[in-house]
Amino acid sequence: MKLNMNIFLMGVPHHANIGDLAIAYSEEKMIKELFPNNKLYIMQEEKLDICAKKVKSFVNDDDIILLHGGGNIGDTYIMPEKGRRTVISTFPNNKIIVFPQTAFFEDAGALDISKKIYNAHKHLVLIAREKMSYQFMKKNFGSAKIYLTPDIVMTLKEVSNKPRNGVLLMFRRDKEKTLSPETASAVMQYVKKHFDSYKISDMNIGTEPVNNVSRKIRAKFLSDKFNELQSSELVITDRLHGMIFSAITETPCVVFESLTHKITESFDWLKNLGYIQMCDDINNLEKCVEKAINFKPRVYDNEFAKKMIGDILIKEIGDEK
Repeated sequence: MKLNMNIFLMGVPHHANIGDLAIAYSEEKMIKELFPNNKLYIMQEEKLDICAKKVKSFVNDDDIILLHGGGNIGDTYIMPEKGRRTVISTFPNNKIIVFPQTAFFEDAGALDISKKIYNAHKHLVLIAREKMSYQFMKKNFGSAKIYLTPDIVMTLKEVSNKPRNGVLLMFRRDKEKTLSPETASAVMQYVKKHFDSYKISDMNIGTEPVNNVSRKIRAKFLSDKFNELQSSELVITDRLHGMIFSAITETPCVVFESLTHKITESFDWLKNLGYIQMCDDINNLEKCVEKAINFKPRVYDNEFAKKMIGDILIKEIGDEK
């Protein structure tokens, strides 16, 4: 690896989704640990077309471009996908590595556009964070190098010995919400009947849109959220990072599926953790809760995720094009 090679991390979010902020934190942490001698430029600008425009004149062909991971390869959130197309088209000679992502297209036309752009690039590396996305990428973006790893937040471990009390409820309120009002009501009735206390929370910062979360403030929000889980005896959620945060804080969790396959598929990485239970039917809620809470010992080992993702980055960033 060339020591004078620069690394550009683009698309780092500054919005209020704590799951996305945790992804960005994990990406930055891993890059700095693996490549301490290389200059890292972090673009805290989630609009990738703006990122490309800002740095185009500063990027040499030997530099590496890393794109923020998450769940937005596809047309559910079309703006990040359009931005990713722009970056891939703007830097045809650079190796571009996309951190672990979920891929999900509903519109064939949108997929065709992405296929054309992705497959035209000579040095594109895509990392899928679950098997269904991996298979989708292999089928549609075959010109790229494609790997399978967990979500990068699984590289963290945030365990404490805080006293635990009550249930933390974290349900979606956006367009990915699939939990019916009837199911949500049944969950609430169960919690009120069987637990002394509960708290309604979310994986967003506040109830109003926030679009100015600096990297310094990000650390505080993440710490507060980890503390919230570390202090709970149970989490019930339909959010991917509600499940993942529960895993890395060793907090019993019952998770319901969401709009795309990302939760059910990502659960495969965590299914050996008996304190994380997938609930596919509200009638199984009590059984799932009992399994999650009673499972012992609750131990999370993040080394599997660190090794899988780290090995790919070392190989790809260390290789000459």
